[in-house]
Amino acid sequence: MEPTTVESFPSETQTRLHPSFVLDEEERPKVAYNHFSDAIPVISLAGIDEADGRRLDICQKIVEACEEWGIFQVVDHGVDSHLISEMFRLFGEFFALPPDEKLRFDMSSSKKGGFLVSSHLRGEAVHNWREFLTYFSYPLRERDYSMWPEKPEGLTAVMKEYSEKLMGLACKLLEVMSEAMGLEKEALFKACVDIDQKVFVMTGHFMPR
Repeated sequence: MEPTTVESFPSETQTRLHPSFVLDEEERPKVAYNHFSDAIPVISLAGIDEADGRRLDICQKIVEACEEWGIFQVVDHGVDSHLISEMFRLFGEFFALPPDEKLRFDMSSSKKGGFLVSSHLRGEAVHNWREFLTYFSYPLRERDYSMWPEKPEGLTAVMKEYSEKLMGLACKLLEVMSEAMGLEKEALFKACVDIDQKVFVMTGHFMPR
């Protein structure tokens, strides 16, 4: 079964989850949904533009995180909290639209970006109870505005601004990582040539009761 939207699930799923959404016992998460590790490095970027010891301290923390974990989280990143809230609010309204509205941006036919249920993977054995929308924002020539929802009003403008802020943050992190390796500030940015940016926005759904 490959539903087109969450609303299109068969009526019997109102009382019982369809078998195609049930993971085998051995494949289910072994960690409680509300139990998260606090060991993953969380790095504050406050003062990253300062040339004094604060930037050096941030640089060292990023080096340690990359060497020990290969991943880290950032806070105090400079992306406006109001902009982030607007992204949440507007995409919440998008996912609440009627199925026909969301399916105008269906990407199941291999279009670059758009709306899907479950996953972008083909032939997946088990489906995820979720909907998501992905859009390509960089390089600019990769933007396909026909796959960017225009509803609710204001969403497209917020998507553009959010993408620009994320790209600015990415470039700033590349600068620090270049410096950490003893390279010129723009070395990694230049090496990447055209940086790809693909934004995933996902909404999960609770299983029927």
